[in-house]
Amino acid sequence: MSGVLTGSAKSYACVFGVGILVGCVCRLADFCSYETLWGFASIQTMVGFWIISNTVIVLLSSSNACAGISSFLYMFGMTLSFYGLQAALGTFVPLFSGGFRASLFVMFSVLSVFCAIVASVLYFWNKDNAFSSVLYALPVGALAAEAVAIMTTLEMPACLFQLSMDIAGSVGFFVLFYGRSKNRPVLILSSIAIALLCYVFFPW
Repeated sequence: MSGVLTGSAKSYACVFGVGILVGCVCRLADFCSYETLWGFASIQTMVGFWIISNTVIVLLSSSNACAGISSFLYMFGMTLSFYGLQAALGTFVPLFSGGFRASLFVMFSVLSVFCAIVASVLYFWNKDNAFSSVLYALPVGALAAEAVAIMTTLEMPACLFQLSMDIAGSVGFFVLFYGRSKNRPVLILSSIAIALLCYVFFPW
């Protein structure tokens, strides 16, 4: 599966385009009611969505640099279209009034750089050592923590879609990484430890 994304201009352009498209979809999801069971309007507010997206990018990348740059382009493209579309729609749709949110745009653009760094580091899970299993555990544990948080602590409308995504992502990545891991006990223990740490210390 790795190597689908390369260091070519075409590959980077495709990733950026996907980011633009996903940002538009997330923005248009605001037309959905926050009071529905599935909670489609809150997809982009949950970290699980970003974790799954960037983990897939790392899995498809051909190098550390490719993973980092692709992650940045995807996240920045999503941020650009998300806030740009709000400004465009706000001229005639009251739901999106308020103009261009420059401060939020800058904040998430900076977070795009952080995601790029994390993606570049995660690519080291391709090394054949015990630390690879710890890196594998990062998305697994973080997704599991958010799933538990949604079920137990969040005072917000139901987010069944995000909960389903977190559970599917956590289980799916665990199964995939379990098959790849050279040190499965480390993967299991690290996943549990990371889930506990994220659940306790992340401001859900």
